[in-house]
Amino acid sequence: MISQLAIFLTMNFCQAASLWDKTVNAVSDTTSKVTDTVSNAVSSDTTSRAQDRKTINSNAQKALSRLFEDSKEAKELYDKAAGYAVFDSREFAFLIKTGFGSGVAVNKTNNARTYMKMASGGLNIGGGIKYLQIIFIFPTQNTLKKFIHDGWTAEGDASAVGGDDSGDVGLTLADGTKIFQLVDTGIMLKASLSGTKYWKDDNLN
Repeated sequence: MISQLAIFLTMNFCQAASLWDKTVNAVSDTTSKVTDTVSNAVSSDTTSRAQDRKTINSNAQKALSRLFEDSKEAKELYDKAAGYAVFDSREFAFLIKTGFGSGVAVNKTNNARTYMKMASGGLNIGGGIKYLQIIFIFPTQNTLKKFIHDGWTAEGDASAVGGDDSGDVGLTLADGTKIFQLVDTGIMLKASLSGTKYWKDDNLN
């Protein structure tokens, strides 16, 4: 009787040990899978952000090249400037105009890059969808830093903020910052940034 009880207890102990091992292994496998999933997600997100930055930088360089081809004035201003910013925007203009975009502000002294967002909205007459690029050329470090850290909002029609009625393309703000807009056909003679806001992109910096 005692020996049978001992055998029974031994078998139950072995079964319990086996069940425990299976449970531990299952938990370990689950933990490993969760860890791998989180790691992959973080890695994927990092790769995505890096790709976004690469695309923005590439688009900015292409925009500058187009601008310099079309405007000698823009190239001269750029050569003397402390920095610049380039944004790609897609505008949806039906009854209400809305626009969203992204870009980068660059300090020419140290090539520091700050990635930014933009959005615009306002009443519109007509309809259509257009893709445009906006280039800011900052004459001083102060104008560049203020734009990056404080952002910028065009209240009303930006043409009222600065510039004149001369034949010069683009828009000159009160602080000396020059703004150009590029569309498929080239430079727009007068920039119109009404109701547009620019701010730092926390996700890409």
